[in-house]
Amino acid sequence: MSAFDFIATVLLLFTGFIAVRSQNAVHAALGLAANFVVLGTVYMSLDARFLGWVQIIVYAGAIMVLFIFVVMLLFAARAEVGVDPLPWLKNWGAAVAAVFFATLTYALSAAKAPLAGTTAAALLGGGTAKAVGSVLWGTWLYAVLLVAALLLVATVAAVVLVHPDQGQSRAEREASRGGKA
Repeated sequence: MSAFDFIATVLLLFTGFIAVRSQNAVHAALGLAANFVVLGTVYMSLDARFLGWVQIIVYAGAIMVLFIFVVMLLFAARAEVGVDPLPWLKNWGAAVAAVFFATLTYALSAAKAPLAGTTAAALLGGGTAKAVGSVLWGTWLYAVLLVAALLLVATVAAVVLVHPDQGQSRAEREASRGGKA
């Protein structure tokens, strides 16, 4: 393991921890943006220059600007995250994370030795757009579409969780708060 690998690992873990555990939504989004930038440099170090620049420009640039805009729009009056609407979800998420970690550990332990440098470079095509595009839109088309659908569902769920009483009438909202309509 080189010094770059060690530093990148520490930075990825640190920025990921900030993104997940920060109470301030803006700080969490900035931690995620920093994580995207570090991940882009890791891609570049693996000779996937196109993918690295896409990671930095698209995710750390455009997507994070959108996240910050949504955070400012939804939490205009307060920067702190509100009451957890689904407290039971933490335990369930921890169990899913443990299963994912065990699966990832098993997959890494059963992995084959990496390809020789020239073979890997030939398969990656230098990380060009043509090489990445042919793999994404050919072999992995359904996986890409599934991830797109998952992101759409997650966005809708986030908006519903932020404004849970949006579908109720004014009288129903007042009644649920204990006030009179």
